[in-house]
Formats: sequence, C-alpha cells, structure tokens
Amino acid sequence: MNVSVVICAYSMERWDDLVAAVRSCFVQSLAPLEVLLVIDYNEELRSRAAATFPEVIVTVNDSVKGLSGARNAGVELARGDIIAFLDDDAYAESQWLENLVRPFEDQRVAGVGGWAIPQWPGEEPSWFPETFYWVLGCSYAGLPPDLSRIRNPIGSNMALRKYVIERAGGFSSGLGRISDAPLGGEETELCIRYSAKHHDDHFVLARSAVVHHRVPSSRLTFHYFWRRCWSEGLSKAVIASLVGSDAGLSAERAHLLRALPRDVARSFARLTREPIAMSRRIGLVASGSLCTVAGFLWGRRKLRESPEVSLNATDLSHAKRASWLPIELIEIAPETGGDETTLRLKPGQRAWIEVKRSGQVVGLSEVVSETGEISPSTLREVAEGFRGVVPSGIGGVGDEELSRASVIVPTICEDPEELIDVVESLLQLDYPDFEVIVVDNRAANNKRPLPEFRENARLRIVEESRPGVSAARNCGAAVARGDFFAFTDDDVVVDKGWLRALGARFALDRSIDAIGGLVLPAELDAQPQLWFEEFYGGFSQSFQASTVRLSDHDRADVLFPYNAGRFGAGCNIAIRRSAFNSIGGFDLDLGVGTPTRGGEDLAMFLKLLFSGGTLAFEPAALVRHHHRRTYGAFMKQVYSYGIGLGAMYTALVRENPRHLWAMVRRVPAALRLLVRPRSERSVSSVTSYPRSTLAVQVVGLACGPVAYVRSVRSSRRRYG
Repeated sequence: MNVSVVICAYSMERWDDLVAAVRSCFVQSLAPLEVLLVIDYNEELRSRAAATFPEVIVTVNDSVKGLSGARNAGVELARGDIIAFLDDDAYAESQWLENLVRPFEDQRVAGVGGWAIPQWPGEEPSWFPETFYWVLGCSYAGLPPDLSRIRNPIGSNMALRKYVIERAGGFSSGLGRISDAPLGGEETELCIRYSAKHHDDHFVLARSAVVHHRVPSSRLTFHYFWRRCWSEGLSKAVIASLVGSDAGLSAERAHLLRALPRDVARSFARLTREPIAMSRRIGLVASGSLCTVAGFLWGRRKLRESPEVSLNATDLSHAKRASWLPIELIEIAPETGGDETTLRLKPGQRAWIEVKRSGQVVGLSEVVSETGEISPSTLREVAEGFRGVVPSGIGGVGDEELSRASVIVPTICEDPEELIDVVESLLQLDYPDFEVIVVDNRAANNKRPLPEFRENARLRIVEESRPGVSAARNCGAAVARGDFFAFTDDDVVVDKGWLRALGARFALDRSIDAIGGLVLPAELDAQPQLWFEEFYGGFSQSFQASTVRLSDHDRADVLFPYNAGRFGAGCNIAIRRSAFNSIGGFDLDLGVGTPTRGGEDLAMFLKLLFSGGTLAFEPAALVRHHHRRTYGAFMKQVYSYGIGLGAMYTALVRENPRHLWAMVRRVPAALRLLVRPRSERSVSSVTSYPRSTLAVQVVGLACGPVAYVRSVRSSRRRYG
C-alpha cells in the first residue's frame, strides 16, 4: 500500500518539534511513499523548512487559513492511496506507520486511528485526569480495545483512504484549529459525514500505532483546560447541527456516562493518599464536563438564533473584538446648577454619567456620544431620570455622635502604588476619631519593604504570617481600638465621606450590626474593566439605602438570604465590634489567599443574618475599585469568584446541613437569574464580555466544594 504522510505546521515556535516529527517519518519499518509538509500562512517557516528538509515535499496552504485548509492542501497534492496525518508537535515510533496501515487490509476499513501518548514537560501530573487527555490532543482513558470500531480517529495520529476524504468533500473549513485557537472536530465531522453515506465502511482504533505528542507547560493550566473544553463544546454544537445529535454526540454520551464516573471513583479511592492531587483531579473532571456542556449549549442556542453564524476560531477569539474606546466617568450635580459646558469626547465614545445629590451618587446612566459631544440638555435629561431616588439623609449626625472607627486594610502589596493611593485616601477621611491599620499578609519569603507612607499618628502597620485575607482582617481587628471596624482592600480609593457615612448610619440605627457600601469603578480605561461591570453589574446594583433582617425580608426576593452579595462586597464593609466578636470574625478557611479564593465576606453576612443580626446597605459610603485590566486577569477573577461562592455554600452546609435543602429549593430561581440577559444588570448599552465568561463562572462554582475541602485540610495540617 502506498502511504503519504501529511504534516501541517504554522509556527516557528514549534520548530524543534517539527524537526522531530519529520525525522521520525524516515525511520519507519514501513517507508512512506512521500512526506508532505504543508505550511499554513508562514513564509519564514516555509523557507526554513524547504532548506532544512530536501527529502520532504514542502508546500503551502493556499486555501482557507487553518488546519482544515492545510490538510486539504496536503491531500490534494498527495499521491498515496492512504493519507497518514501526524501533528507537527508529535513524533512517531519506528513501527507507527506499519501498525497504522495494517488494518487497511480489510477493504471495509475507511480509516484508522493510532494512539497518542502525552510527552510531559516534567513528571506526569497525577492530578490531570486521563479521561481528559483529549484536551492535550492525546488518546484518553475510556477508548475501546485495540482494533475496535470507533466513530472517528484522533486528529494527531490517523490515516484515511484518500478516496474517503475526496468522497466526503474534504475537511470542513468551518472547523479546525486556526493558529493557537483550540477549536477542533474537523476529523469527527468528516468521518460522520462519510459514514452516513457509506454504511458498510467503518473506522478502527490501532493502539499499537504509537506517537508521542508533546504537551507544553502552557497546556497544563486551568485557563487552557477550560478554554479547550469550552471550544470542544462549541465544536460539537456545530457538528451536531451538521450531522445530527445522535451521530455527532454518540461517543461523548458514552464517555460522559461511563468513563468519567469511573475516573471520579478511582480518584476518590486515592483521596486519602494524595488529597491535593486527587481533589484537583475530581474538580477538573466536574468542571471540564460542565464547561464542555456549557459550550455546547451556548453554541447550539447561538446556531438556532442565527443558523448562518459560523462558530469558527476567528469568531470566537477574544482578540478579534471591535475597536475599544475608554469610557469616560463623569459626575454631575444638578442641584448645584451643573455645568453648562458641552462635554467633548471622541465620536462614538461612551460616557457613564454619575448623578449626585446631597453629595451622594443616586444614579448611573450611559450616554453614547455619536458626534463627540454631550450637551448640557442631555445631562439634564439624565439627571431628571433619577429625581425619584432619595439620598440617605445621614448628614445631620454631629461629630460627637460618631463612634471611634478602625479602618483595616489587608495587603500582599501586589501593586505598591495602589496601596499608597488607598492609604493616602484613608488618611484624608472626613471623620473625627479613626485609625488606619495596614495588615502585611505577604509570605515570609516575600518580605521586601512595604512602600513608604507619610508619617501619620493614625497609621499603624502590623504583620500576619498566616496567609489569607480572613486571617489578615481578623489580625487587624484583634489590635484595633475602634467601636466598629471598616474593611477595605488595597486596590480601591475611598471617597472622603466614606467613613462618615458608615459611622452616621451606625449612629442613627443602633440595631444595625454590619453595613455594606457602594462600590463604583475607579476607571474604565481597559475593556476587561467594562466586562466586570457588564457581567456582574459591578459590585453594587442599588443606589438606595436599605435595612435587612432574616425575619422581614422582601418575599419577592426568592434567593434570599443566599444571595448575600446584595448586601455588599469585602472591599467596602463595616461591622460593629460586638457583632464581629459574636460570630468569631471571618472564616479562616475562606477568602483570597486560601484555596477557596473568596467567599469570606458573604459568609460573614450570612452568619450575622442567621444569628438574628441586622444588615444595612449605605450608598453614601462610596469606594472606587480598580477592576482587572487584562483578559487573563478578568477570567481569573471570574473563576475565583465562582470558587469562592461554591466554597462559601459548602462551608454553610458543613456548619448546618439544613441549608442544603433550602439552597436546593432555590436552584430553579438561581438558574433563571444565571441566564438572565446581562444587559439588565449593567448600564452598558451593548454587552461585550467574552462568551465563555458564564462557563468559567460555572466551572469555578463547581470547583468550590473541592477547594473548600483542600482549604480545611491545609488549615488543619498547618495550624491544628
């Protein structure tokens, strides 16, 4: 049998791997008829390959950019009856080709899939589930025995009869990897399409045809794992739309129902011996499954809405977004007469207008400047829309009525300049009696000097060696002298009247145990900062003061009290000393700096509520938060918030199992809230956050219980 080997390449960064792949083709026990190297839109790579591999047919993809187009270009040029495909970052064992083509002795075999073994950058990670090796482009646990029939081979190591590819019409250019975008499924779609018309032919698995597929460190990250799972779900949505769900998802159903439960069961059996690795493994199985399903459901919905939409990698790349203009944040105070000057912006630029009354922000609205101007009349119209919002009315409280306050700021000093900014803003607070306590929570091996603060009698710096924001806050509270503690973070700037608003609210209502304040963005200069506001509605969704007790909440709020985020965020909360001591402070197993990454502030609110306490929201207590500026930092934040929420709920159930049923009853309402259009949560006129954001949050939520178990185990091991 004449066999042509096709290798597709696109990046100079894989040059060493490409050399290994090509060389392995010339040490085969069965020599190939030819080796074709198809370069995908990279002239530098083509020139170097042509000079380095004189024995190889080097050609280019002159069709649609991407792996599908490159493969089609190789097939068109190939002379062999059988086309074997090898990835440019894999090398073959010496008997690979012989074992790969042997099943073709049966004329009914249309294609053969080989076995791809991961080549790790170091030791094999026991925490990575073998059932998800497909994420790495490798063969995975759950595949059938040798020479069994399969629906389709794995793309990194397969051989197809040339007429099979030609009769199927080639690889679909709407699928397949484009540069580094991990969207695939083109070989799956081709095999299903061929089988639908040629029922007597089939595909088989040859486990003895082995290649070693390099796994770079970049693929051993949570971000890549979930992005790849999400993309796989999208690919399957496209495939199902083309060939039907029964054929397009048959193998996936079997894998989900059989292989994944076995993987989880084996991981649980090893949990006591390897608690961290197996907890992470279980979390990846659960989160990867959820992320893939979420990608599939999103893709299917999108295709139903717009059948003409092609869900290819270019459409899905977050880098291919519309041009971005920073959003201007503008304050207006119509009660003072306002500014009659026309505001000048760039054409098409957006502005978020903050309407202030009695010194308090009472509303936020977006104005799009199509011409580059915002007229005074437009600003008056915006202000008129918030006429019905009544300010808090806390301005009548005198200095003598305000209790002594302690402001506590935990820090690991990631950004010294931001830390200096928040301390400076705190020292300028309009409040008669307060202190500022900065808690240095850095690891012992990261004890570079903190930035120098200007000398001030109000400022103290203490150290807390136990990692985690909860430990740092509890440390600050232990040395604080105030009657109430105000907590904020090192990435905010506080309004000058922030502490006075909190103190006045405590003075006006002695029954209040804790207060959450208003959090607005410090700037919207980078698009990920806007994504946070769009996806979450920011930290705060209200501009009106409120008081909440467990006994008299609004029954229309079906998620109450488990939607604790409505009460405030950890960067802007205040607690009476007596209430703080009664609940034992923040939960040390929750929060940033522990495996749970958050949830400590919500847990504190819920503890107070369930112990009969009273919570309040005070919009006059304003801080401005510096949101994450990059795509990666934003996604990490979304994932961390999901983990924190899941961990917080787990801690709640651990403390009192009755919460489990109460939360289960609220799941339908929570799901409705989860899929509610995000445009209802934000003033942004058009949402632009990445489509995978919701999936990342859900994945984090699913990982929360495992993260909480890890946190508890780590805490017991270190601190008893």
